[in-house]
Amino acid sequence: MKRQEAGTHPRLRMGQMLERLVRMGSWTGAVALVFMVGVTFVDVICSKLFRSPLAGSYEFVALAQLVAVALAGADALLSGRHVQVEMFVAKLPPGLRRAIIALMALLGAVLFAVVAWEGFLYGRSLEVAGEVTGTVKIPLYPFAYILGFSGLLLFLLLGREFLRSLRGRT
Repeated sequence: MKRQEAGTHPRLRMGQMLERLVRMGSWTGAVALVFMVGVTFVDVICSKLFRSPLAGSYEFVALAQLVAVALAGADALLSGRHVQVEMFVAKLPPGLRRAIIALMALLGAVLFAVVAWEGFLYGRSLEVAGEVTGTVKIPLYPFAYILGFSGLLLFLLLGREFLRSLRGRT
């Protein structure tokens, strides 16, 4: 069997690919946030100066907000900016602490596996039904798929945290 070069272990490559996907999602969310600001600015200017608000501005902002918030969760988890109450767990012995961290990661992974699954199912149902927004007729299914993708990223990150906690690397 051929020796692998340092840094090319399949698990390492998968972890790097997952982190790259999370960062790309984060940048996409940031672009959506800037888009929301731009749409709101244009809507206010059009409303005040021309007495004609931007058609569909509410829909644009709502859908961009979904993208921004959904894709921020995985980056927050990856970079440690998520809400975590450690006050009680930090005082426990290391073995029990690892067990609690593993349990919480497992429960979170299960939760986000369901979110991913339901997001993809809902996206498919919206696609089949041809659902669109009311004013500017934006198809809704890509946004449900984005929600499913976000759940998948969080599932994979929490699954990785679960496995790391079982190995004692938390």
